[in-house]
Amino acid sequence: MAALQPLLLILAFVAFFYFLAIRPQKRRQQELQKLRNNLTPGDEVITLSGIYGTVTEVEEGGTVLVEISEDTEIRIAAASIGQVVSGHAVPGAADPAASE
Repeated sequence: MAALQPLLLILAFVAFFYFLAIRPQKRRQQELQKLRNNLTPGDEVITLSGIYGTVTEVEEGGTVLVEISEDTEIRIAAASIGQVVSGHAVPGAADPAASE
């Protein structure tokens, strides 16, 4: 039995790490991907770099036009959207930043 203790300790550590680090991160990534897939014009968003704006058009190829001020639009990758501030948020999806 003494020979199995180190193996059991390693298995317990791996399970602990999986449930506290890997699994929650995967869930956050899935929620964020769902949020990005459901972007619609009119959604107010914050990019990962901290730019606030309003989605004006969702384009093919994973890009989005975001109006950051009157008559000023930028084209960004949809993957750079960090959160939706208001608009048509995904039902049941929690704010990824609030769960950290």
